[in-house]
Amino acid sequence: MGEIRRSKITVIFVFTFLLLWHTESVVGYFGVCLSNCVQCKEMFGMYFHGRACAESCVKSRGLISPDCNNPNTLRGFLKRYHSD
Repeated sequence: MGEIRRSKITVIFVFTFLLLWHTESVVGYFGVCLSNCVQCKEMFGMYFHGRACAESCVKSRGLISPDCNNPNTLRGFLKRYHSD
């Protein structure tokens, strides 16, 4: 199950990268965005919005980059699961 989720995340990030790759300036900050968001996704699992993290980071050209150890940078990317 975890391997399937990781594969989906990888596909999403690769797709996002291919869409943005046409601009050379994207490559510099994209790697930082990708690695930080993937690291947080691995740490927080299903509680972390990896796609939203990557999109936000890339859209801000790396200015909004999450630090998994700093809760202030994770606002908007963490989600709660309710058990009914």
